[in-house]
Amino acid sequence: MAVDNSFLIRSIQKKKSLIAAYCGFTNMPLVVCDPETFNDQVFLFDTEAQLKEFAKPYIDKKIAIRGMKYDNKGFLPFFSMLFQIGVNELVFVSSRGRDAIELTQLVKRPDFSKIPKEQQPVMNPELQLTGLYFMQQAARPVPPEEKEDLPDLEEELSANLVRARYIVPVELMEGPESDAKKLQERKYRIPVVKNKNGDLWQPVFTDPFEMAKFNRDKKLRALAFPYDALTKSLAPESKGFIVNPNGFHIFLSRELMQGIADRFDATSVRNIDQMVKADAKAEQDKLANGPKPVFQL
Repeated sequence: MAVDNSFLIRSIQKKKSLIAAYCGFTNMPLVVCDPETFNDQVFLFDTEAQLKEFAKPYIDKKIAIRGMKYDNKGFLPFFSMLFQIGVNELVFVSSRGRDAIELTQLVKRPDFSKIPKEQQPVMNPELQLTGLYFMQQAARPVPPEEKEDLPDLEEELSANLVRARYIVPVELMEGPESDAKKLQERKYRIPVVKNKNGDLWQPVFTDPFEMAKFNRDKKLRALAFPYDALTKSLAPESKGFIVNPNGFHIFLSRELMQGIADRFDATSVRNIDQMVKADAKAEQDKLANGPKPVFQL
């Protein structure tokens, strides 16, 4: 029997603001897999006190939690973004308790089926979701044996890395040629980011939302590459790629990329022994964009 959520939907629409639980390791909403329904959830709160109470068991497990406040006019962009990271359910925490609702009951899922495939935006919700789950565990400052389900998360993330298409940003050089001609003749520069060790990494993105956070001055153009062609775009001075530098910021060295490709070409897929080393906190603080933290727990 379908649940009538009309009252809940109206109450959400009337709220002046909401606070979303964010993970400090990913600079993205904390994603939670419901143990009974296996829905991928994001939690929202009316007050800071409610979030602090919710965060206690996560803080005990050394998972960094903070709140991001969205005003009413920001609800629709935020809810729509959740489709891009594979979330399918929202849990609203208020004075009356917890109410869960399917994301599609609040906002319509974008439908690109009528657009020619070559013109459809690059989207990788499976990669986003597994990347968030992976980093929520991998970045915990605890011994490896305490990181829950990390081998399974590594394997699933690796599979999605290989399946994905990526947005590669470029900055077109000045000149009289058309943008299409410049792209064809490779008259562009490739941006890189530098970590605290001085290593250069080339940013790539899973979707337009992630690129928009990086492309704040809107000077960059987007190219699309599958995983096996990514290294063709790698700048000589780059040590490798950083996937979603303003999000889960996963680092892929040249050697790691080849290792993943080799393993997935094999008949039997094995766990990857060494996964991405995220120089996370330093890069996150330097590159983060979007809503400002309300507070740090």
